[in-house]
Amino acid sequence: MSYCVSMSLLADDEAELRAAYTATRGLLRTRDALEAQHIVLKLCRALGADVATADADLPDSVPMDISLGEGEPLLPITGDPRVRSLLSRYLVPAVSDARAIVESGLSSERLVQMATIDTLTGVWSRASLTYAVNHTSPGDCVSMIDLDHFKNVNDTLGHDAGDAVLASFAAHLRSGVRDRDMVGRFGGEEFVVVFPATTIEGAYDVLIRLRASWQTTSMLPITFSAGIAAVTVPHGDREPAGQTALKSADALMYAAKSAGRDRVECQQNPTLDSAPTEKTEA
Repeated sequence: MSYCVSMSLLADDEAELRAAYTATRGLLRTRDALEAQHIVLKLCRALGADVATADADLPDSVPMDISLGEGEPLLPITGDPRVRSLLSRYLVPAVSDARAIVESGLSSERLVQMATIDTLTGVWSRASLTYAVNHTSPGDCVSMIDLDHFKNVNDTLGHDAGDAVLASFAAHLRSGVRDRDMVGRFGGEEFVVVFPATTIEGAYDVLIRLRASWQTTSMLPITFSAGIAAVTVPHGDREPAGQTALKSADALMYAAKSAGRDRVECQQNPTLDSAPTEKTEA
């Protein structure tokens, strides 16, 4: 007998069941809160209810926010007892599932961002840089950049001022390179720029231009030194070619510091003038 009653109920609610099934499938594939909200709104209307904002103060509103955090709180509106029963049966679990899916997606997005973005400067993290450097190929260039005398900023003005300089310098680098170039913080006051499909001369010209503009826009009289190396064909079973280039760029950056700082040193290009146009000590 109970089996027959269940089949009868299923027959009466066939349209509502289809709507709930469609909503469930849609929520499993949803990408963000706004898309999930559209799915829930469609289900709400398929069940026979209207929707109004929470500030409408309508007597027939159902106390259930289905906005999922997008815009104003939204409440189902219906005076039909059967529709209220359907909302309780199908909409309540759908909203609960949608909230769980959206929160899970936001958590995953935050985890990805934490792994790929340096939280202080907003540029790529060292882990992301390592991946990018390891996947460079011959014809690319890598640059290692270090702010000169940066420790003096922290020691004299405090770490908040140092953090502000780092964030400002990262933004300066990012705004001065192409969209396809990758800017990241390697650690401390060291930054790396990966230049895909770029010659040594091309990367050099970019950094010289960035050095000149940084001297006019920097909040403090602090300069930077840089080294640039080309990614070459690896020989034998060694480390990735990009890592070899990064080590060369790092050595050239230290050579620039030894030569007086505020310089850009390049690999395999002794004719390039790496001397500063104007010497500024930090």
